[in-house]
Parts: sequence; C-alpha cells; structure tokens
Amino acid sequence: MPFPKAVDYHKPNKPLVPNCYGIYYVLTSVCYWFILAFLGIMETKALPLATSVLFGGTMGLFDDMVDLKWRYKAILPVFAALPLMVLKPSDRTTIAMLFFGSINLGSLFFILLIPIFVTVTTNVYNQLGGLNGLEAISGVILLSGLILASKDLILLLVPLLSLIALSYLSYNGKAFIGNVGTFSIGLTLAVYAILMNLKLFLIISLTPFIINSLLILFSRYFLHETAETFMDEKGFLRANKIRSLRTLILHYKPMKEHQAVLVICSIVALFTIVSLLTFWLIC
Repeated sequence: MPFPKAVDYHKPNKPLVPNCYGIYYVLTSVCYWFILAFLGIMETKALPLATSVLFGGTMGLFDDMVDLKWRYKAILPVFAALPLMVLKPSDRTTIAMLFFGSINLGSLFFILLIPIFVTVTTNVYNQLGGLNGLEAISGVILLSGLILASKDLILLLVPLLSLIALSYLSYNGKAFIGNVGTFSIGLTLAVYAILMNLKLFLIISLTPFIINSLLILFSRYFLHETAETFMDEKGFLRANKIRSLRTLILHYKPMKEHQAVLVICSIVALFTIVSLLTFWLIC
C-alpha cells in the first residue's frame, strides 16, 4: 500500500520508513468490536469502543497527513469522546473525592468528566514516542494490564494481537504506527477504562506518560525550547537537555535505541504492575 514515509532519525543515513501502519490496528479492532456488537456479545461496551476508536483513528490519520500543530491536535480527542457522551454506556456517574466523599455528577459526568479524561489520556499517550517500537510496545503493556485488572479478555483480544504484530514491525524499524496508531490506542485505553470503571488504575499506569507530558509542556511554554536526541559516532543516542522522559534518560545514560525503548517500556511495566497491585489490594 502507498503509505506515507517517515524519517527514522536514529538510524545511519536516516532511512525513510512506511508510516501510518496504525490504521491496521483501527480496522481490525473496529471490525472486531462491530462483530461482537452484531452477535450480541458485550454490545453495550463494544459499540462505544468501536465508534470512539473509529473517530480517533480518522483524526490521527488526518494529523499524519497534514502534520497539525500541537495546539490543534490536543483538542481532537474531545470529538472522539462524543460517542460516549451520546451513548452513555454506563450508569456510573459518581466520583470519589478525597475530602468530600462521593459526588454524583449526573449528566455532567458524561458532558464534562469523560471528555477531559479521554482528552488527557490520549494526549499523554501520544506524546511519549519517537523511538522505534516505543508507542506500540507500551500500548501492549497497558492493554495487558487492563485485561488483568478487568479479568476480561474478550473486548481487547484482537486489539492486543494486532498491536503485538505492529510492535514487532515498529521495533525492527520496518513500519511505524504513526499518530493514527497512538490516537487509536490512547482512545482504547481511555474508553475501556471508563467502561470497566478502571480510571484510577489507568491513571497510575500512565504515570510515566504524565511525567513526560509535564516535562514537555514546561519546556515548551515556560522555557520556550525543546531538547534534541542525536546519535553519536558509536551509535549511542544522547540528549543535550532534559525536556522529556526520553531526554531525561538519555541525558544521563546514553544508549542504543533498542536499549532506550526497553528501559522506558520497563518503567511503564513497573507502574502498570504497581497499579495492578494497588487495584487488587483496594478491591
């Protein structure tokens, strides 16, 4: 297929690699969820997942094609939350507050809280990337954690298998998932967490992504500069400044690209395990 090309900046000669392979994640996952809905298998959850990810995949593909600025792409997930706001697939409208007990938000839960949760989750997930396989492998880790926490495999079986295949291609530099992939995976995480009441679990698991986004936002809007990741003559990646989670690690410990991916994914796995243990203790 005539996929657009993306530059692999961390390889000698900076080769062009097919991009937007995340569209396969969207197509396989959405078709699978529509089939489940047609068969009457968890249709009240499969349909919101399918429509939201279809929205998000379309927006991610648009972003890949025109390269939107961050100020515009940050609000795109709000539109992907529309199916959840309209379908209202859950009767949970109560949130627990630390000092005020439980508060029932009623319709505001779907109008206000869901768009915020979906938007923040999708954006923080989308911002941690730039290394071969990082976006896809971290998605596999988080999806696996959600499966274990929910004790349900049906809804995420095909998305997980699809993402494992894409992880292999991306990690080996054969194809990238692009923004269509990161947007869709981020939406899957957010919507599934809402449907299964696993929002706190997902927030704890996303701690590395949140730290990364805070570093990026602070650098961009307060320091007005970004950091560069470059490859030295020995093939090690280095960072000249600390402006994200990736540059934080590479600034103090230069390493090969595959090593950096494994280190960051190990951090994601660690927080996912901590989140699982916390969730099991509370429940």
